[in-house]
Amino acid sequence: MAQQYDSAAKYLMTEHPQGLAKLVFGDQEVEMLGARDTEQRVFTERHNDSTHEVQFREHRAILHTEVQAYDSQEPMPFRVAAYHGYLLSEHKMPVYSCVIYLHPNAGRRDPGFYTYEKNGWAYRIQYKVIRLIEIAGQPILDAQDPGLLPFTPLMQGREGMGANRWLDQCIDATASVSVDALQRNILLSALSIFGSLVYDYEYIKQRIPEGIMLESPLIQHFIQQAKTEGREEGREEGREEGREEGREEGATRAKQETVLKLLRLRFDSVSESVTEKIVSIQSIARLDSLIENALTAQTLNEIDLENHDG
Repeated sequence: MAQQYDSAAKYLMTEHPQGLAKLVFGDQEVEMLGARDTEQRVFTERHNDSTHEVQFREHRAILHTEVQAYDSQEPMPFRVAAYHGYLLSEHKMPVYSCVIYLHPNAGRRDPGFYTYEKNGWAYRIQYKVIRLIEIAGQPILDAQDPGLLPFTPLMQGREGMGANRWLDQCIDATASVSVDALQRNILLSALSIFGSLVYDYEYIKQRIPEGIMLESPLIQHFIQQAKTEGREEGREEGREEGREEGREEGATRAKQETVLKLLRLRFDSVSESVTEKIVSIQSIARLDSLIENALTAQTLNEIDLENHDG
């Protein structure tokens, strides 16, 4: 489910960039001027999570942000250094990098810098490490900043307050924020995604109606992304075959890929046996039914993966 956490964070940073600025720069006077392309074509095939141009009182800079649900498999200092070098070359202005860790146990060993000094050569890059668990959440609730409210369940609650009681307060504050109903649903669905990192999802479901999740543009964004990727793969397969049979196979494969992408989005990993069952299904109607099923099921066991084509 790590992809879902990252995607939700990126969505919030795009829609509510001033919340990101407050998290990174505190009370400094800074204006978020706009997002920049996150695809780094020259030095790396990766996409960084968020790149914004920011305006300080006396200078402009690039804010580069990485969001990590858990610790990175590749050492974070090397990743940040690669992104930083590209952004510096591309934008020709100061680059401020930061890494935001979502899970309470993540980021403990991130030093926040990469440096070496050998044989007369020296290099150093320093970046900001933000662990949400080290941030007091109550001031965020009091400030009612829409861009930060969904992250509050992962922050420190009030001293002596139980975990579920703190979650309740975060949900109540988000549900009462002064935004329109559509934006409120987005914020609540994002909160439920982040909250599932550390809280029992069944408890979250009791507090946030499932309909909010399914109607949220944030969740629909995930669904559309999976469907679009599946369609593109299907078209490519159809073009390669160059005949009607190939186009039909491509369409079926696109549906299969959509189901698999949604399951990976919801449950992080999909076993080989589950993958084999899905790719054995050839009925478009059956695959469409599985797409809907994948949106509402809370576990893989709730999804009927038996092949009923015949």
